[in-house]
Amino acid sequence: MDKLRELKDLTASLALHNTKNHLEELIHQAEQEQLSYTAFLYRVFTGEIKHRHRKALEKRIKEAGFPYPKHLKDFDLSFCTALSRTQFSQLSELTWIDGLYNLILAGPPGVGKTHLAIALGYRACEEGYKVSYTSMQYLVQCLKTEEIDRRSRTKMNRIRKSNLLIIDEVGYLPISSVEGNLFFQLISELQEQTSVIITTNKGFEEWTEFLNDPALATAILDRLSYRCDRIHICGKSYRLENRKSFLGEGGNADEV
Repeated sequence: MDKLRELKDLTASLALHNTKNHLEELIHQAEQEQLSYTAFLYRVFTGEIKHRHRKALEKRIKEAGFPYPKHLKDFDLSFCTALSRTQFSQLSELTWIDGLYNLILAGPPGVGKTHLAIALGYRACEEGYKVSYTSMQYLVQCLKTEEIDRRSRTKMNRIRKSNLLIIDEVGYLPISSVEGNLFFQLISELQEQTSVIITTNKGFEEWTEFLNDPALATAILDRLSYRCDRIHICGKSYRLENRKSFLGEGGNADEV
């Protein structure tokens, strides 16, 4: 037992946390399977590497700030006719992030824009990219307060270090000229450095309306569109088509 305790202390000193937590199990399995020294060490080290990769992925997902998990395997391509299976596969491969391409997912509420954006963000985290998610409203708040608020400063630092930034719900609420200029400065800063996914219910011609500045709207769109694919997702709301009720088929809230 003393030797086992010493081994645990040594693994802790070497930051082999997975080995420390499973040391008795690893030794018992090696004895049962009569592993060679080489095979035993291989199992220890590969287990440690898998553990570190898993912890790193959990950290990337946590720091990304997704509001909820979404995955590409759950995206209903039969409902979304704007994307072919080939295009969907191309997006899933994430080569556009390495090429610093942007994506603009446009369309009415409920058609899957946010699902697709978050799912691509999750896939990017799984592939080792640094990702940041934010709503447009929260982004504007952080931009305005990063000099005085620690949480805003932390969020903006992560955004600036990200390989992929997802900005959700752009155009749902109008913003002031000061906020628009801060947004423009960020987009300019991230150009040639970070890929951006934007979800919006506005067409390009409507950006002037919520930015309240035609010149600013043109400048922002010019930078976003330089390397960009615009996907217009139309159709009925997926949420309305697949809505659920706890009252069941026969329930009618108006009768209660």
